[in-house]
Order: sequence, then structure tokens, then C-alpha cells
Amino acid sequence: MQQRFRQLFPTRWLLLLLAIGFVDLIVTDLLHQQGLIVELNPLMRPIIETSEWLFAGVKALTLLLAWVVILKFSQTHLEFIKRACAIGSGAYLSIWTLWFIVGSLQAA
Repeated sequence: MQQRFRQLFPTRWLLLLLAIGFVDLIVTDLLHQQGLIVELNPLMRPIIETSEWLFAGVKALTLLLAWVVILKFSQTHLEFIKRACAIGSGAYLSIWTLWFIVGSLQAA
């Protein structure tokens, strides 16, 4: 079981990056459904405004695609993947926090 988990997630940083992405998907979708936020990502805004379900599907698909590419690349460049996922996790949280703060200030 642990060996299979290691094959799917060769580094904990990848698991963290995907977890952040899926939490972002769920939180963004729920808050947008309630009219509490506006999507600030210019690529995703037209998608979520069309349909929250479409947004969730597109976002999930991009996360799964990223996971497949990272998984494949990790077979030959594991140390790079570890660093990239760690930096990506930090960047994701920073950007999300910044956009959340900017969006809150614009709404006020």
C-alpha cells in the first residue's frame, strides 16, 4: 500500500500542491455560488461566470493534468520536482491570499 502511494505521490510536496489546488477549487466554487466573491483570475473568470460546475470541471482537469505531468517527470528529475512543488505550493498560497485580500478591499 505504501509503495503504491509513493508511486502516485513521489514527494509530499506534490500532495500538498494538489491539496491546495483542490481546496482552492472547493472554496472558490462555494463562495462564488453564494455571491461572496468574484473570480479574479482572468482565465477562469469567464468559466466560473458561465457555470460553477464547468469551473469545477476545468479546474479539476488542470490539476489532474498537472499531476500526471509532474508524476511522469518525477521519474527522472525527482529533486527538481520536490523543489518545484514546494515553491509552487508557496506561490499558490501567496497568490490566493493576495487575491483574496485585494478582492476583499475592492468589495469594501
